[in-house]
Amino acid sequence: MSEPFDFKNIKNLKPITIITLLYSALMFIKYAEIFTLFFHEPKSPLLPKLLNDYAAFPSYIIVPFFSIIIILCIHCLKAKYYNFKIVYTLFGLVLLFYIFQFQIHQWIMSFNPYG
Repeated sequence: MSEPFDFKNIKNLKPITIITLLYSALMFIKYAEIFTLFFHEPKSPLLPKLLNDYAAFPSYIIVPFFSIIIILCIHCLKAKYYNFKIVYTLFGLVLLFYIFQFQIHQWIMSFNPYG
């Protein structure tokens, strides 16, 4: 018979940590690129001065969020210490961001000070 899924087994926690790290790294690169591209665009006298800041504002929050997740995942992988509560919490945060990405972006834009 097949064995039941063990949520605390290292064989299960390590791939989950790696998946969380890879997705967080991709989102970090995506939003960091958006953040830098807005400030390297040519300036036009026809565009409002704060347009770049308005568009880059979600990156001010999302980039540190994913950098913290990346640091925690790397720490777990280097130390080979997989606390199931930490691993599943990080995975849950990343999964919730993946599912509700548009709503999170709209929520962050709702208190954008540049708009």
